[in-house]
Amino acid sequence: MKKRKMRAIVRQVRSSGLSVLGGVLCVFLLSGCFTTEYNLATEKQETLLYDTDQEIRIGTAYAAKVNSQMEINHDIDLNERAQRILDDIVDVCDRKELVYFVKIIEKEDINAVSLPGGYIYLFKGLMDAVDNDGQLAGVIAHEVAHITARHGMKRLQAAYGATLLQLVSAVAAPEVAGGTGLALNTIFTEYSQQDEFEADKLAVKYMRKAGYEPTEMIAFLMKLKEEDEKAPLKRLSYWKTHPHPAKRMAVVRKAITGKLDFRDYVILTEE
Repeated sequence: MKKRKMRAIVRQVRSSGLSVLGGVLCVFLLSGCFTTEYNLATEKQETLLYDTDQEIRIGTAYAAKVNSQMEINHDIDLNERAQRILDDIVDVCDRKELVYFVKIIEKEDINAVSLPGGYIYLFKGLMDAVDNDGQLAGVIAHEVAHITARHGMKRLQAAYGATLLQLVSAVAAPEVAGGTGLALNTIFTEYSQQDEFEADKLAVKYMRKAGYEPTEMIAFLMKLKEEDEKAPLKRLSYWKTHPHPAKRMAVVRKAITGKLDFRDYVILTEE
């Protein structure tokens, strides 16, 4: 029954002269599930499938899974340090309607992740790797920036749209459905890197406003780059979820100085 309805929608889309992707967007728009909102972090009017309340519920659900599946570090000094720096960054960030949380995962990986709705996780290995509060502030500001820019929710929204697009493609033209999936994966990969760069730029802004030295971000990236080049460590997993450090350093330097020198231009444009 659902398949017949989907085919009927596709026929209607084709008869109206719209593309399959256009048809999917029309279904979304006609359903009235989109809202538009100006994002202070990205300085853009954005179309959203989920509002803030829904984002918080989604983030809370994901956080509950992380908390139950990972060993959480309860060291008082470490947690107070992370919370103090988080509070400094949150005081100057672009989304004040959220309550932000930070927890430390008891793993030696050098990594940090954020979840929608205000949840940040720092790995114990990263806490040990930073030389000072400024470097830790750079990491925390970067993760806060992902939340203020709603990067996680946008990926979820894109995945939702991709599922519908592939469903429509499979019904309308099964022979091209696989190609659609490949194209979408490529787009998501590119967007993910751009999200990371946007988070770095926002992190520089938040660090400045909070009184931290933004160049400490570069120092930390350089530290990890050199460590990685000397002897790849199993616990060094930061680059699995973030772009190559050289490119990130170039983006951060431009955000700090306001200009892009030739060396960084070459780094950012090379494949």
